[in-house]
Amino acid sequence: MSRYLAVLAAATLAACQTMGGLTVKDYTAKSGQRVMAGQAEPKGEYSCAKVSQEKKEWGMKGTMDKSGTMQRVTAEAVDAAPSKGANYAYVKAPAQVGVGAVNVNAFSDAQVAYYKCNNLPAGK
Repeated sequence: MSRYLAVLAAATLAACQTMGGLTVKDYTAKSGQRVMAGQAEPKGEYSCAKVSQEKKEWGMKGTMDKSGTMQRVTAEAVDAAPSKGANYAYVKAPAQVGVGAVNVNAFSDAQVAYYKCNNLPAGK
């Protein structure tokens, strides 16, 4: 039984890592610098160091239009990254935690962690 659980946990972790990688894309900041950004922390092989973390407004609108708000926050993070010395932005939306039909995090902010990475994969 424990062997089955270990295999299931490993498969689940691999699937999550694969899905996380799919949410990271190449962008070009207004400054012209290439920035990778998305909803996953940088991979270990990218050799990154965290340079800063900040809150980005999410609010009720983000709760109602998660996709649109995620695009806005990601665009803001991409444009801010070069001025922070970063080339990777990890965007974390607030958790959707509900009590009944009410999202208790409806007015929480998103978090953006900025990283300076030495070994990003070649751009596409």
